[in-house]
Amino acid sequence: MVALSSVWLGLATLLVAVGMLVYRPWMTDYTVPFVLWLGAPGAMCLAGLVLWAYRKETSEDKGIVAQRLQAKVAIGLALFAAAIVYGLIIGSTKLEPIEAPAQLPIIPDIVLRT
Repeated sequence: MVALSSVWLGLATLLVAVGMLVYRPWMTDYTVPFVLWLGAPGAMCLAGLVLWAYRKETSEDKGIVAQRLQAKVAIGLALFAAAIVYGLIIGSTKLEPIEAPAQLPIIPDIVLRT
């Protein structure tokens, strides 16, 4: 179950990263940390747990082989998603703040009536 969760988390992370690549307004203060701090590390952590748990297994049980493959795919998806987001960050340009127009002086209502 952990291997399957890692693949789904890696896929969700990759979809968010591709969404940011295709549609730039998705690159927000919420999606970047999701990919770089939660999604990719979480998927790699879960996949690493699976690979570590079966590190000494030598049997060719189909279930263990499938879980190892799922873990490796999850690591690949997570790395690709993180690479996309880091590429977007490195390739972005700094936004300069726009100066606000000069404030008009406040004219009292009495002056306007005369």
